[in-house]
Amino acid sequence: MAKEFKAKGKNMMLGPGANLARVPQCGRMDEYVPGDDPTLGAELVAAFVSGALEENVMTSIKHYGNNEQETNRNHWSANPDANVNMEYYMKPFRVGIEAGAANIMCAYNMVNGVPACKNADILQAAKRWGESFWIVSDWGAIYPDAAGDGAAAYINAGVDMEMGAHDDPSCTGPDVPATEYGAAGYCNKGDYMLPDRMHSLLTSGKVSEARINETVKRVLGALKTAGLLDLATQKEFPRYEQKDYHSKWFGPLAQKDVRTQHSRQVAHEVATKALVMVQNTGSLFPISKTTKIESYGCGKEVHFHAESGSASGTAPHFPKVPCQDDDKSACPYPEDGLRAAGGRLQAFALGDGGAGPRDPEAVTVVCLMAKSFNTEGTDRANLDMQHFPFEKFSKVAVWVVAPGPVVLDFAPKVGAILLTALPGEMGGVALADVLFGRSSPSARLTLTMPNVMHETAVTVKPDSDEYAEGFKVGYRWYEASGKHPLFAFGWGLSYARRLQVPEVEFRAPQGGGKPSLRLRIMRDSDRAACPAEVDQVVQVYVIHEAPTPREFKELAGFGKVEGLVEGKPKSAEIEFDPPMTWDSEAGDKTAYDRSWVSVRKYGVFISLYGVEHATRLFTVVVDHGKYTHTPEYDFGESGPLKFDQDLAVWERATAR
Repeated sequence: MAKEFKAKGKNMMLGPGANLARVPQCGRMDEYVPGDDPTLGAELVAAFVSGALEENVMTSIKHYGNNEQETNRNHWSANPDANVNMEYYMKPFRVGIEAGAANIMCAYNMVNGVPACKNADILQAAKRWGESFWIVSDWGAIYPDAAGDGAAAYINAGVDMEMGAHDDPSCTGPDVPATEYGAAGYCNKGDYMLPDRMHSLLTSGKVSEARINETVKRVLGALKTAGLLDLATQKEFPRYEQKDYHSKWFGPLAQKDVRTQHSRQVAHEVATKALVMVQNTGSLFPISKTTKIESYGCGKEVHFHAESGSASGTAPHFPKVPCQDDDKSACPYPEDGLRAAGGRLQAFALGDGGAGPRDPEAVTVVCLMAKSFNTEGTDRANLDMQHFPFEKFSKVAVWVVAPGPVVLDFAPKVGAILLTALPGEMGGVALADVLFGRSSPSARLTLTMPNVMHETAVTVKPDSDEYAEGFKVGYRWYEASGKHPLFAFGWGLSYARRLQVPEVEFRAPQGGGKPSLRLRIMRDSDRAACPAEVDQVVQVYVIHEAPTPREFKELAGFGKVEGLVEGKPKSAEIEFDPPMTWDSEAGDKTAYDRSWVSVRKYGVFISLYGVEHATRLFTVVVDHGKYTHTPEYDFGESGPLKFDQDLAVWERATAR
């Protein structure tokens, strides 16, 4: 991504999105990477930021200040307790800044009744994370109360840079008219931090010179971190011409196709590794290329990229000949990918399924989209999927494109379910790879898939939300309540049905690092050992026990062991975050100036199949920085820890 941004002359990406999936219907969840968990989000955000810096591209982490819903976003107020906010919702932002992000973008909504971009509590909390980043407003998130001297309150709260507003009543037309390069640009009038206004605030004493200097130092620090103060680095970016300044999406450079065969290969790999197999009843997958296939809805009905809101960007470049060998061309649609892979395919529109199967012996592959799409400014109306008459078919596999939590109420009627978020331009060939066994699915659910839409108490609130669930949000609520979702956080299957872990060693942190689990893992003999190599995600969970116990496990770390083959163990070391709590009381909404406190006693679990299938291995006690641990699983007496996928599937079904 950063290579392509750089090729378009862009030195900053407005991303990653780092808000947690608190409200299942959140309209911008397709932009947000953390899913249900702050530790997962922190790892992904840090990797995104670090990768972009390798290309001297800056990142803007958004939308800071609890943008967990879009409904009434300019007036709605998020009112979480400070300890919940610091431990959960702010963690991906903090770790992203520590990784070198250039800025964080404050959100449209309120926090405790104050606009996020004017809330000194959360903005100053962020500024304590580092000195080489700045805080920027979302477009128009500096509100009309900033007129006159009102901007001083935003600046003194912590905002360093304002992006264009849209609220001046005199604004009757676009700044940039329509041209040969595209439609009209934004109407960006009414800005409150332009030079003349800043000069007025400075000379009147409303904003100090020291505050201005702070902003300058922060911006220069971010540019230095990205290497952009180096003239040689600056020359690596293409030069902008006047016509390239037209607007956000238009102009020759913005429209230029800068993709390469390498970028398609990366997109292919990412799309394949992001596929989650949540169900494979009767081992329907993988199938032989000689098997007859009927596909429904797997062509241009597939929504493979964001199609509305600011994240939609420029229109995709469609190839004349899709799915060429070695990723020479894009392959967004599964029906093209299956044909190119040599499959015996008959393809139909989704609506053609009403007539039933054309060939009763064929495997049916159905590509289903969410009924309610993600978009900016509104939340999804429901979590339903498109309708298909599954009762008329046997041997059915479903590919679900899920831009957030969805209700998969058809699961009992089908054999296999593969799930992905927006799969990108190589999603078609990725599905073919997994379906035919060229690759094994290895991803795990980053979201909880509920049984019904309003399963938890968390939902869209029109005016304000007290975040009354506290720490019991997402998958944590299910365990604390003794309930089971349809598919739990961390769940996912692969073509390696049996694995074992013969030993695990707890390692205390060294030199300011993190604790870790050092382990060996092996793939056991499997009658359906296809493909020869598989990747396996290892998940580490913890549970707080002292001083304040919690009723649920939480993800603390994860890692992927790649290239497992039968009978050959591999070693891995999985670092995890030692559990910490923020030293403020429940109900305190403003205590962002406190400090972190170590959890003195906690349990450590390992899982290959998600939070519901975690096995306790150690109890850890931390006393003034000294770690002691007690094994809870005796490998010498009990033997290797066995992970049987078929048993996990049975246990999951039995629990429900």
